Amino acid sequence: MLLVSIDGMRPDALRSANTPYLDRLVANGTVCWNARTVMPSVTLPCHTSMLRGVDVPRHGITSNRFSPLARPVPSVIDVAKTHGRRTGFFFNWGELRDLAEPGSFDVSYFVQDAHRMEGDTRVAKAAAAHQREEPFDFLFVYLGHVDERGHAEGWMSPGYIEAIEHADACVGMVLAALDEGDRSWVALIQSDHGGHERSHGTEMDEDMTIPWILSGHGVKAGNTLDGGVRIYDTCPTLAHLLGLPAAREWDGRIVGEALDL
Repeated sequence: MLLVSIDGMRPDALRSANTPYLDRLVANGTVCWNARTVMPSVTLPCHTSMLRGVDVPRHGITSNRFSPLARPVPSVIDVAKTHGRRTGFFFNWGELRDLAEPGSFDVSYFVQDAHRMEGDTRVAKAAAAHQREEPFDFLFVYLGHVDERGHAEGWMSPGYIEAIEHADACVGMVLAALDEGDRSWVALIQSDHGGHERSHGTEMDEDMTIPWILSGHGVKAGNTLDGGVRIYDTCPTLAHLLGLPAAREWDGRIVGEALDL
């Protein structure tokens, strides 16, 4: 199971960019072009909801500075570790280090380099290399440069689109490693939030609307969902695909309409 979070990637930007690897996943899987994130639409609250299956009032993370959870909510990574799944996390934005309990990831690779496209490349190359050497049951890859370019040059700017196209190439590196393995796989590619001008964090559609792409074994091909997907549905959907039980604390749902059940 592969989860890739491309920070700050708007769905309309993705659709206008040249992204052959993501296009392949869309064609062979299920896509929701108008999935919704949470408020505030900023990175740490959004990723906390993504991986813990609850809205912001439940987990209490309201900014990019980590604080103790408002109430205990296990992440899908914690559940995976409890059930013996091999997990890996590859990322280039340090504030994400608290997304799971210490020791939940078997392999954790961090490089503080989201401000350059090369930072995304380094993350993807490391993830692909580890996947080839000792495959993961659950591999989480975070690419931070798209968001950095949005803040620096503006959402929907040429540089921002260029960063999305580079992120696509990075996804391709990891997919190649999966293709070389002897196991079937499923990939979920999404963003945490969008953006407008050079910022995000509001309830504007440009900030709140995210792409959600599920593709691989057991996923309906050529399927488009018209809404109904929220970022905290990612957590129980991942658990289902990993054969894990859902935690009773999770508010999200399994996106069953994407699956060949």
